[in-house]
Amino acid sequence: MKLNAIHFKKIAVSVPLFTLAFLANPAHAVDWTEIGDAGQLVSTAQMPTGDEGRLRNIYGTISTNNDVDLFRIYISNPTTFSAGVSSTSGNLDSGLILFNEGGYALYGNDDAMLRTGTSGLPAGHLSGPQAPGWYNLAIFALGTPPVSGDGFTSDHYMFPNVSSPYTQILTATGPGGASSLTGWAQLKDTVALNEEYGIRLSGVTVSPVPEPETYAMLLAGLGLMGMMVRRRKGFIAR
Repeated sequence: MKLNAIHFKKIAVSVPLFTLAFLANPAHAVDWTEIGDAGQLVSTAQMPTGDEGRLRNIYGTISTNNDVDLFRIYISNPTTFSAGVSSTSGNLDSGLILFNEGGYALYGNDDAMLRTGTSGLPAGHLSGPQAPGWYNLAIFALGTPPVSGDGFTSDHYMFPNVSSPYTQILTATGPGGASSLTGWAQLKDTVALNEEYGIRLSGVTVSPVPEPETYAMLLAGLGLMGMMVRRRKGFIAR
């Protein structure tokens, strides 16, 4: 009877532990489509929401050559984080930059491969994310460099100028790279583009922390299991 009681306790404990593991490792993937026009600054970045799960794709539109879409994302696995752009309408020459939560630039890219026009951020880069947390991912049309400080001239650029073949992974070594994002310079007159894009992601989660209702259900389950163990012990004692 004592062995049965111990076995029952193990089962009772394993159920909530399994629940915790399930909450921490959502199985399904989520796609997010830009709502309206995502903001250009950390304070106005658009955050993908929805059911908890792996954020697989972000879809949106670059409306003009001076448009920037900034998304607030939670990187749950920094070692596997990567982002790659595809132009679903076929003609977008994009740039992609990852900023930390405070708006400091980490790394960026123009062309993931030679003469592709689509950008990508690889996994495992030394300048990539180093810890789980909130980050800001920007996609933009070329010719709109990020700046810091109170100006938009080249001495405020966060990244250095690039030259052919434009496949380099860039870090924030420009004149303004040591400060956080304050805006985006406009190098050309505004021209309508209306180019659609998709950003394929890995290592990103929609909702990293269970909602309060989930915690309440989990605590209730733990309490129920505790009552069952106590009742079982009383039954065995008799």
